[in-house]
Amino acid sequence: MQSDRMDVSIIIISHNTCALTLKCLASLEQFENSEAIVVDTGSADGTAEAITKYDNIIVTAPSSTGYAAAAHLGVARASGETIIICNADTEFHPGSIQRLQAVLIDDRIGIAAPRLLNTDGSLQPSWARFPSFASEWNGRLDRSEVDHAETGTHVVSWVGGACIALKRATWDALNGYNPDIMFYGEDTDLCWRARQAGLTTVLFTDATVTHHGGQSSPARTPLWLRQHLLRARLRDLRTAHGPLVAIPAQCIALARYAAWLLKGFGTPGAHRS
Repeated sequence: MQSDRMDVSIIIISHNTCALTLKCLASLEQFENSEAIVVDTGSADGTAEAITKYDNIIVTAPSSTGYAAAAHLGVARASGETIIICNADTEFHPGSIQRLQAVLIDDRIGIAAPRLLNTDGSLQPSWARFPSFASEWNGRLDRSEVDHAETGTHVVSWVGGACIALKRATWDALNGYNPDIMFYGEDTDLCWRARQAGLTTVLFTDATVTHHGGQSSPARTPLWLRQHLLRARLRDLRTAHGPLVAIPAQCIALARYAAWLLKGFGTPGAHRS
């Protein structure tokens, strides 16, 4: 998979996903002039030892390392002009990396994401408008920017970080993910800053990646997940609308979280399993 000069560097963030990380690496063997860089954040399942059979770069980090910070560690070792950052529970379909490279030739595009599929082959929505009062009131993300996600190139507000591609120059110009964000929301934040810099974010459906989803955090409790998702949503609302305008929508998000907590208190163990 590797040569002396790389066109693409694929950064894989891994945490206790040994089997899936191996499948991700296996799906990358088809691509020439690329390098795989696995950033393993303190896995205890033998990931670091198992992946040595593949021709890749291994970066080890403490288990306390957040996703954004782990991505920076990987990019620091990258030599490719194109950077792809993905979860370890992804598998790349034939031609996906070359197609993502090709769409980034357009200098107006800052960030490109492939069409994501669930394990069963169904479409996995991975885009949305930036959160707003309306989306908080409705209790769901606004995905109306894309009518038919099976074909075409769609300009969207943001794409999920399970797999994104961008030029190394763009990553550097935007200073990459915000390393202060531990979990969730680093993708929305990056897409927002790309827009502020005059760059578009696109969902590029000609490139396809399977995302098995949620496999890197099976031990996380519902409370942990809810807390981090809430922090991300409050931050995203503040970023997109400013601290004052965001307050009504943030109040709705907090109210939904409080209602979930109260409901859980009536169910023993609801917040722990």
